[in-house]
Amino acid sequence: MSLRRGAGWAALTAAAVLLSSCGMLGALGDDDAGAQTATVGVLVPGSGWQQADGEAVLAAVRAAVEETAGDIAGWTVEVVAVDEGEKGEATADAVTELVDGDAVAVVGGLNTRAVRAAQPVLDDDDVLFVSPADVVPAHTLGADPSAPLRPYRSYFRTAIGAEPPAAALARYAVSGLRAESVAVVDGGDAAEARAFTETVDDLGGTVVASGTDVATVIAKAKTEGATAVFVAGDREVAARVDRQVRSSRLEATLLGATAFGGDFADDAASGAVRARPAELDATAGVRSGRLADEIGVALGEFGAAAYDAGTAVGTVLARCLPPASSASSARRGCLGEMSQLDFAGATGEVSFDGFGDRAGGGVRFSVLRDGAWEVVGVDG
Repeated sequence: MSLRRGAGWAALTAAAVLLSSCGMLGALGDDDAGAQTATVGVLVPGSGWQQADGEAVLAAVRAAVEETAGDIAGWTVEVVAVDEGEKGEATADAVTELVDGDAVAVVGGLNTRAVRAAQPVLDDDDVLFVSPADVVPAHTLGADPSAPLRPYRSYFRTAIGAEPPAAALARYAVSGLRAESVAVVDGGDAAEARAFTETVDDLGGTVVASGTDVATVIAKAKTEGATAVFVAGDREVAARVDRQVRSSRLEATLLGATAFGGDFADDAASGAVRARPAELDATAGVRSGRLADEIGVALGEFGAAAYDAGTAVGTVLARCLPPASSASSARRGCLGEMSQLDFAGATGEVSFDGFGDRAGGGVRFSVLRDGAWEVVGVDG
C-alpha cells in the first residue's frame, strides 16, 4: 500500500480557488500502478478564523493514517483536504463529490453547519464520518437525550465534551423537554445553580422561580407553570424538593447532578433525570505530550482528537480494504469494524458506544425508574 503525500496546507489553500467548484483542496501524491484507490477526506475550513485548526487536523489525520494503514497490499490510500467553508456552506457539494468517487471515510467537521450538511450525504452511502470537534448532543442522540435515537449510523466522534452537567441538564430542559419555564432550587451549590440558570437564559428559556427555600420556590413554580425543576447541591435538599413537588402536585420533571447522589433514589419518585460528568480524562493521552513534535504542527484545539480519529480510520481500513473489490464495496464493512475499536489514543482510551459517541467522553444522563438509575444516553 502507498499513502499519497503532498505539500502543506498553504499550497492546498492556494489551489482552492481553482478547485472550489468541486470542493477538493488537494490530494497527496501519485498513483501506484495497478493499485486500487481508497480516499479519506479531511473536512476542514481552508480559510477564515479556524484555518489554523484545520491545518492541525489535516496534519494529524495524515500522520495517523500513514502510521496505521501504511501497508495494505494492492491499495493506495489517498488523503485529501476538503474545504467545508468558513461557515460550512461548501460542505454538501464537496462531500457529494467524495461519495460519488472512491471515498471510504471522512474526518473533520469543525463547525455545526458542516457536520449537519455532511451527515445525511455520507450516511446514505455508508461512508464512515468521524468528527474530532463536534459535541452537539442531537447529532448522535437525536432531539431528546432521555429517549436517545441515533440519527446516522455512519457518524462517530472522538471529541470529548467539556460541558458541566448542570449546563447539559439545562439544554435538556429547554430542548428535550421543551420547558419554557423552569425553577431552580439552590441547595448549597451556587455555581451549579448559576450554570443551569445561565444556560437556560442563553437558550431562550425562563427561570420563573429560584432560591434556597424549597417550599417558596415550588409554590411559585406551580403558579408560574414551570415544567422542570433543577436542584443544585445537597442530596437532603433534593429529597425535600422531591417530596414538595409531589405534595403540591406540580407536574414537572425533577433535574439534578450532584444533588442526586447517595441514597436519593431510595425514596424519590420515578422520572427524575440525573447528569453525571464525563468519566474520561481528556489529558490522559499516552502520546499527547509529544504528538505535536511528531506531526510537525501545533495541535490546536482539535489536533489530538483528530489524530485519534485518523488512527481509528486507518485501523479500520487495514481490516476492511483487503477483502474488498472496490472502495465503495468496502464501505459497509468499514462501518462494522468501527464499532469494534478499542485502543490507547493521544487523548486517552478510544472506543465508541452504541450511538457513535466516545465512550466515557461526555456527560451521562440517567433516568430514575423503580428506585434505580438507568443510563439512557451520553451528552458528547
